[in-house]
Amino acid sequence: MIDRVLVGKYVRQSMLLWASCALALFAFAWVRVWVVGMIDMGQFQSVLDLFKDFERFAPIEFSALATHTGRVGMTFDEPIVILCTVIWCVSRGSDVVSGELGRGTLEMVLSQPISRVRLMLSHALVSVVGLALLCLLLWLGIGIGVQLSSVKETLPPQTVTIPWIEVEVPLGGGQPVVETLPMHQRVDVGDFAASVFNLFAFGFFLLGLATMFSSLDRYRWRTIGAVMAIYIVQLVLLGLGKAAEPLNWLQNVTFFSCYKPQPLLALVTDGDRWAPWSLTTSMPDAVMPPLMYPLILLAGGAAFYAVALWRFHTRDLPAPL
Repeated sequence: MIDRVLVGKYVRQSMLLWASCALALFAFAWVRVWVVGMIDMGQFQSVLDLFKDFERFAPIEFSALATHTGRVGMTFDEPIVILCTVIWCVSRGSDVVSGELGRGTLEMVLSQPISRVRLMLSHALVSVVGLALLCLLLWLGIGIGVQLSSVKETLPPQTVTIPWIEVEVPLGGGQPVVETLPMHQRVDVGDFAASVFNLFAFGFFLLGLATMFSSLDRYRWRTIGAVMAIYIVQLVLLGLGKAAEPLNWLQNVTFFSCYKPQPLLALVTDGDRWAPWSLTTSMPDAVMPPLMYPLILLAGGAAFYAVALWRFHTRDLPAPL
């Protein structure tokens, strides 16, 4: 069902975009982990306490942000990570039908003994594998950053307890001690596996959505506009749901509510590495088991692909302009 020649053609077409996104994700993850290691966790906690009222806008509780793993995990919610994922998915998905129509190349391709289904599946293979590699490169950047970075921790002063009266007396002048440790002693890169999978599911959903709109239209700019309009509306609904308590229900009508890399990471740091992959474990402040959220995104993306396949297979293609 996959055409080797088409796959090679689509790989060459998308290589520059993929390499740009891959370099940005890999380098950003590495540098961000390095920056996280430069911040003293004790001082960071005092900063978070000043902004306690804004905790509801954060994707994770501030107590989790006080840990090295929690702060490294915030990489998955950084705008540049989301932006690179969206750019790859929307650009690749919108190119499937409306992009080829706009360039006038679709009729030439379909004049060959190639079915429409095979064409779309070849597109999908390149796009999905590219998305998976981008997610893995982000993970690799985090891993290298963790291995090569160090962290500073402020240790409380040593004390001695006076018997009978149970009073602790600080030793050595009572000054805190700043200790430098390799980051891999505090952060386990394997803890981010569920978050990486969630990012891939999020991208697959957008990829399917863009492909579906591409199969419905003949102009790529309209396809991109429709997908981005849905994305922005969903983002606004999420912001309103977080800003006002009476509107909390709005968060449940956005696909962003299924993108939960931080809560999944919190389940791991709580002591159970397999909890994010469970369909029975409960998750705090969530109505479904943790694995359901990425599965919903994957199912949504697959449904969009199915609609795109049906529409592309049955529609009359317009003549090239």
